[in-house]
Amino acid sequence: MTEINSNEAEGRLVSTRRTALKHGAVGAAGIFGGSSLLAACGSDGETTSTSSAAGPPTNISGTINALCWEGYTDPAWTKSFTKETGVKVKSTFIGSNDELVAKLRGAPDQYDLVTPSSDTTNILIDANQVRTIDLNQVPNAKTTMKFFQTAPAVNVDGKLYGVPVAWGFIPLIYDADKIKPAPTSWNDLWSSDYKDKVSVWQDIALIYTTAIQLGYKDNIYTLTDTQLEAIKKKLIEQKPNIRKYWTTAGELANLFANNEVTIGMSFGGVTVAQLQGEGRNVQEVIPTEGATSWFDNWMIPAKSKNPDAALAYINYFHKAENQKEFAKVTGYGITNENAFDLVTSEYSKVYELDNTDFITSLDYWKAVPRRQKYLDVLNAVVAA
Repeated sequence: MTEINSNEAEGRLVSTRRTALKHGAVGAAGIFGGSSLLAACGSDGETTSTSSAAGPPTNISGTINALCWEGYTDPAWTKSFTKETGVKVKSTFIGSNDELVAKLRGAPDQYDLVTPSSDTTNILIDANQVRTIDLNQVPNAKTTMKFFQTAPAVNVDGKLYGVPVAWGFIPLIYDADKIKPAPTSWNDLWSSDYKDKVSVWQDIALIYTTAIQLGYKDNIYTLTDTQLEAIKKKLIEQKPNIRKYWTTAGELANLFANNEVTIGMSFGGVTVAQLQGEGRNVQEVIPTEGATSWFDNWMIPAKSKNPDAALAYINYFHKAENQKEFAKVTGYGITNENAFDLVTSEYSKVYELDNTDFITSLDYWKAVPRRQKYLDVLNAVVAA
């Protein structure tokens, strides 16, 4: 966990070239229509963000406390947000969705914004931990792709609980100056050539990715005990190669910057942007076996002390020029069509922004009914 004042953070991430990741991404309906989604919560205990008055709240002040992924509260737009509104943004960065859930449950009134991924949002909705959001109060978000506005991960019984932040892939990352030819398979992370030179994410996504590697593409989020045992065995076999299990994008970047690792697993975007901005020839690739995809969402905790300022921030984030900056800073996929014509042609090609069929066909993370079982396997691997 890292806490910073986003408006005072030094050294913003540098705009860099985004590696084309689209080929080999697992194609599936993913999060849409799956029976594994948690049941929707009822109206009891439901909290609405604010009144339904048109336009974003203007009578705002104080501080927004965000529990979010790195890059989501970058000074590139938070400084100007504070200048225009007087509202400061303080960020607590997370290393996993499970950390986000635990922190919010432990201190439900300490955060005004959270950014869970699509496999976690329903956990918060089901527990009445987040408010509904009226798009009339975040009008800039009305032009986000309908695909994300209507996803069961955020839209339950016709009520909207989240506004999309970004989307992307889970790629393999490597030092292109030290690894030639370029790796093509997840199996390369088990190669004896990389003993003590591999770092992978200490997160449930490691279970998802290993499931793909072992051929369990059809039921990534409903794995059987036998399949989970096979994944555990496979990951324990990788241990001689593991330098460290990383928990934040910054930690992974430091491992590459200090030449401690040469290859690993990333969640894309920020790490490569930072390292390439420092002159390192680090690249990402989707292995031949494929990869999962994710999308993250702005959500407002039910006990937020400053929900109006949170709504204003979401609206500001979705201004076209800020979406453009977000793409530059993080390298993640933007979700608002208002900026599609502002990004570079190369970026647009990488994310196929002109092809909604591609975006809607990806296997976005979805709710895992036996999530704790997956986490037990992950913890057993790390401890082995």
